[in-house]
Amino acid sequence: MSHVDFLTNSSRLIYSWVMVDQDLSLFHDTAPLFSVTEFGAPMPDSDRLWQAKTPSDWSEMFSQIHEFSNGYPSVASGARPLSLRDLFRHFLDDEIIAQGVQLTPMHLRLLLHPLQTLVCQYCQLLSCFSDTTASRQRSRAVTAASTRVRLEEVQSLLQRWFELAERYMKANPMCPMMQANFVMFHLISLNAVTNFPEIERLARREGVDGTYQQMLWIHKKCVSDVHEAVFHSGQILRIVREMSKGIRPPWWPGAIYRAALVLWTDSLTHNEAISPNQQGQYRPPGATFPVDRLQANDPTIVRYVTRREGVPTLSKLDGTPVAIDNGFTVLSHCIDVIDEGISTRFSDGIRGKLEKLARG
Repeated sequence: MSHVDFLTNSSRLIYSWVMVDQDLSLFHDTAPLFSVTEFGAPMPDSDRLWQAKTPSDWSEMFSQIHEFSNGYPSVASGARPLSLRDLFRHFLDDEIIAQGVQLTPMHLRLLLHPLQTLVCQYCQLLSCFSDTTASRQRSRAVTAASTRVRLEEVQSLLQRWFELAERYMKANPMCPMMQANFVMFHLISLNAVTNFPEIERLARREGVDGTYQQMLWIHKKCVSDVHEAVFHSGQILRIVREMSKGIRPPWWPGAIYRAALVLWTDSLTHNEAISPNQQGQYRPPGATFPVDRLQANDPTIVRYVTRREGVPTLSKLDGTPVAIDNGFTVLSHCIDVIDEGISTRFSDGIRGKLEKLARG
């Protein structure tokens, strides 16, 4: 098989599998099947190469993109673009900018796959530690603590990815793929601070007696960092709403569903429907702000995440604020967000699940 045929037929197929693996893993809360170390095949290093219909089309595009300075084409020269394994190695060593690697939206999307794998691995490990007093021996406590440190390191890598994505956006206009990339980034980041399977069990009322103290314990089990969780949920809602309705990725209702359930879970600890005697107890300091309208790097958002200042709200299309301290209100708003998009069988199913939860 020629160099051209190999890249055309194998690489595009391989990296398409990576993206399918990521989608299935993320929305089914399972570990990705593939490891980044398996991906030594060169990636198409320009989005144009993904659109080639035939090997000859690919050859012509590759020659234009990788033309040598003396005008000779490079297709037959043995020049190979980076593989995902090589790209991730540069990413871990923080060499992307220093090495002058020209990232594309597809590169940024593929980099999220190994980051998602790491988040999944450490979150699964943390979920295995027991909360019982008898098991809190020093050796186990250190192991749990070291796992949390590793998870924090992965969150730092996610922040590095975000900075690279922002750098790309400064030089290139926003495109649908980058919007989808940012949603995926926030979904993966959300998984680092929440336990979504536990949230869904809570939504099904499995093992819930309704007492306020139990709800506080379950809330802590489901959401480890409220401010990060609210921030990422709000950004998911913002970006999905900004996407053109006709070209949204097919999984967009699933992203709304996850953001809705995270916000709903947080509302339960200060929702009068759970404990009437607790009304008025939840009074965070600071002014209100629309967490689903402001950009992630907005100073108000940064203060909220880093200094815990401000009271986040959601917002209707006309800008009317929607409080997030009531579960029914949160779910009703997210149902409205789904209604704003194009209806599909998947979106109708998600809408039905949110409606059922709101009625319950």
